Amino acid sequence: MLRFQAPPDEIFMAILEEGIMLMIDQIRSIKSFSRNKEDEKEHCKSLLPFACNVFNSETALRTLKSMLTYHKKPGLFVLNDYHYLLLYDTLQYYCDVHNDMVKNTLDRNEKKKASLVGTFYIEEIFFDDLIDIYFYDTDFLLNADTVVNLGVDNRKALGLNDETFGISQGLSPHPEELKIKTHNFNPEDSSPL
Repeated sequence: MLRFQAPPDEIFMAILEEGIMLMIDQIRSIKSFSRNKEDEKEHCKSLLPFACNVFNSETALRTLKSMLTYHKKPGLFVLNDYHYLLLYDTLQYYCDVHNDMVKNTLDRNEKKKASLVGTFYIEEIFFDDLIDIYFYDTDFLLNADTVVNLGVDNRKALGLNDETFGISQGLSPHPEELKIKTHNFNPEDSSPL
């Protein structure tokens, strides 16, 4: 299971899994039907408006597949800001698609079918609430100037993760930064999950 700010409940786990699977399918589709790399990049921007600044479609696809694998594994696995950035866009896209599908149904049976997420019926998913509950922060959304102007000492004092600087500057993640690691429980850590 992936580690979040709050221990994920079964509903969030279902939303996360379906969201990742949908984004994987969307990226695969873009890769199949794009005329060239520039066309592929433009389509990815509509799916991943923030993550596309540091992820190309291939890296995003590999990273999402890896996160889905670890999501289903026993144990607890740690993500970093590159992962959370990709999940941010993925969950926002999934919530928008899900909510639109439910909203645009014509009858009660269609609405019930469209609202199914895993084994749960959800008429509306509140993206902002998911982020507030499960994400530690959204520092990965800070713009380049803000992060640079903070300076190294202030970034450390504010607790900005190492990846935040790279993300803000549009630097692609190094393969080492995309490795998902096992969570090592620290008894002084107030939130083991």
